[in-house]
Amino acid sequence: MEVGVTIPNAGPKASPRNIETVACWAEALGFHSVWVTDHVALLEPEQVRSHYPYRSHGRWDYASDTYWLDPLLALEWAAAVAPSLNVGTSILVVPLRNPVLLAKQVASLDFLTGGRVILGAGAGWMEEEFHLVGQSYANRGRRLLEMVDLMRRCWSGETVDFEGEFYQVSGFRMYPTPLARNVPVIWGGHSDAALRRCARTGDGWHPTQIPLDQLAQGIVRLHALCGEFGRDPKDIWIVARPGNTYAVDARSHARHLELGVTHLVVDTPIQQTDPDLSILRTEMERIAGVCRLVPRS
Repeated sequence: MEVGVTIPNAGPKASPRNIETVACWAEALGFHSVWVTDHVALLEPEQVRSHYPYRSHGRWDYASDTYWLDPLLALEWAAAVAPSLNVGTSILVVPLRNPVLLAKQVASLDFLTGGRVILGAGAGWMEEEFHLVGQSYANRGRRLLEMVDLMRRCWSGETVDFEGEFYQVSGFRMYPTPLARNVPVIWGGHSDAALRRCARTGDGWHPTQIPLDQLAQGIVRLHALCGEFGRDPKDIWIVARPGNTYAVDARSHARHLELGVTHLVVDTPIQQTDPDLSILRTEMERIAGVCRLVPRS
């Protein structure tokens, strides 16, 4: 199992120095990857009516002046100081963006980092944010599938002639390509629609902040759907990110191994006061011990 950690691209700890520091710690402690979260533009909490799926009360609770660095730029910053680590998005809200421009940005990041990018892709939950950037919220799931299909065509190095429901482009190529002429796409979400997207076209499933029993049920369902789409479940990564749902300890880590989790992403706190990052460092060291990571000299 590979183990990654989120770096501070959001909240009061979001800074160039802190990103560098946490990425370097992750490399030294033996982690395999670093990850970032995504928001583009924020309203005040009382203006957000959408259900926030990562709080028990369902309410968004970040102020509009919360720092939230662009995820791809933050990953490039981290990758430059931690050359052994993969870099991933957890999760990039793809339908907020233009697919051709996003394909170029992801391909450039992969090229610059030597093929280390993992694209965690999701449909998004905050309807208000879609309105702010002028994108449709209602059709985001269908657009997400089409956008990833188009981006993969862009990454192939071949001439792109694409005629979709939402996007029609033709007669161009995009270089440089990602090093493998593709980037692994892991699908976020844990609804049946998200699992179907993953079984149909995903390189991995990346549910965030769900309990272990729900993770186990989702894996069973995903494997069944793989049969429907003629895919081998062994070809799909399981990328778990517990967040605050449960503690990563010896017992839960053993369960991860039993379930066949291939990648574990552990969170560092966003809002917690920790000016010298000592709390964050202690937690990273604890996780490294639980997961028996091998330090890098």
